[in-house]
Amino acid sequence: MNIQTEHRSPTTGSTPYDEVYYPGHVYGLTHPNHLATSAAVYGMQPAPVEHCRVLELGCGVGGNLLPMAFQYPDSEFIGVDLSSVTIERGRRNIATLGLSNIKLLHCDIMNVDASFGQFDYIIAHGVYSWVPPAVREKMMTIFKQNLAPHGVCYVSYNAHPFSHLRDMVRDMMRYHTRRLTTMKEKVGQARAILKFLSDGSKANSVHGAVMRDQYHRVLKAPDELLFHDDLDESAEAFLLHEVVEDAGRHGLQYLSDADFSRRYLAGYSEEVRTTLQRFPESEFMARDQYQDFIDGNGFRRTLLCHDSISLRRQIDLDFVTRFYLLSTTSPVDPDACVTDGSAMEFEHQDGSRVTVTKPLLKAAHLCLGRAWPRALSFGELLDGARALLDGRRAYDDHQVLREAMFILACSGEVTFLISPPFLLKEATDRPQASLLARRQAQTGPLVTNLLHQTVQLEDDRTRDFLQLLDGARTIDQIITEMTERFGPTIRINQTDTAGQPAEPLLLSTRESVERSLAMVSKLGLLVA
Repeated sequence: MNIQTEHRSPTTGSTPYDEVYYPGHVYGLTHPNHLATSAAVYGMQPAPVEHCRVLELGCGVGGNLLPMAFQYPDSEFIGVDLSSVTIERGRRNIATLGLSNIKLLHCDIMNVDASFGQFDYIIAHGVYSWVPPAVREKMMTIFKQNLAPHGVCYVSYNAHPFSHLRDMVRDMMRYHTRRLTTMKEKVGQARAILKFLSDGSKANSVHGAVMRDQYHRVLKAPDELLFHDDLDESAEAFLLHEVVEDAGRHGLQYLSDADFSRRYLAGYSEEVRTTLQRFPESEFMARDQYQDFIDGNGFRRTLLCHDSISLRRQIDLDFVTRFYLLSTTSPVDPDACVTDGSAMEFEHQDGSRVTVTKPLLKAAHLCLGRAWPRALSFGELLDGARALLDGRRAYDDHQVLREAMFILACSGEVTFLISPPFLLKEATDRPQASLLARRQAQTGPLVTNLLHQTVQLEDDRTRDFLQLLDGARTIDQIITEMTERFGPTIRINQTDTAGQPAEPLLLSTRESVERSLAMVSKLGLLVA
């Protein structure tokens, strides 16, 4: 595939991102499959992700865009960034993978014009709050000018009300580090002064509580993030309605928050739920704005589309039957009875738990967990659940499952997508891991799976193991090579339920390989 967009040289010199590398990561909510799903929920007809055009403004090294291009070879991906250093690094990564459907341009956002063509999905993650007003204005122009008629735009930014608190400590850190020049000095002293100020504030005061909370936030932030985000002189936060009103002046409208589960109000008091539910469809954005006020939201992921599109805000129970469903759920007690009305507890990857009593729903949770990372259509899920109940059927099975999946999808406990993920399968005799993940594993423990998620490999042995999954080696050959490298027995360190060291597990190399293959499959790293 030949992307015709020409290189456009930026008009400025080096940037802070040339000097301090900002690590490239994937951001799941920016994925075109997720954007298309959000659009479809509200009645749009988005372009199929298998054949679409995607533009990312401020793409950096391409850490977010490159995995998309790897997944969808028949789609086109263009990224622009002002940092020549990161663009060059990204181009080397593209060359290593041999991709021809992605192009990273060393280009000023101000130089993006109509000649770039139209895109089905435009992404601007972590840019809007960190550029001057003129560039923000240009970004809105691009969103309107370069967005296809049924396209979706994703723009993220620091948000109020939480950013008022963030800005307070930003002022303190920037004042203290104003004469320092290197990242190491600035970051080190920013944390030091915030510790001093938070420790010195009164613990029983509102100010003291805020200072301690902000100090813990800054302490956990990676150095590069703290340097580029909190210590940036120009960073500006916005209220949702300010960005939406600006978009409206450019012929765009608010589609939704990128996180669909924010619509789910079950966690609020009855009074809050009742009040927010009173907002009419015409004031959809206002409801979200008031929800930000309630939550103290500090970072916004906003979706926009053309204002000529008529959106359908009412979500009915049937919507969930039109999508593919995924969940990491697994039974806490694998031996619990599925076929009776006893309680059965399931745990998700994030540690949350749900208790289920209806046999059909227990079977459905089992099906989703066993299928992960593969997605199931609603029909496949219903058939699979019935099969686990020995074919037992009830007249209301469809209704019961639909209502349960509706709640789980709205709450975010079950992921739903308009298109099945670029797929994955069980290990064969010649298992093959994603080439992208294998290349990433050569330089570090963080790799991108085929669900557009970052996963961390356990240790160097796992990284070595991943390199052997090239589709050319049989499982027996992999076992032989692992034995040569690590011996006939492999020690697996373990922890107990409290997170304390437990008796290590000693496995034969064959057992270890089989266990590792199952793990790699569940991590979403095996290709179809």
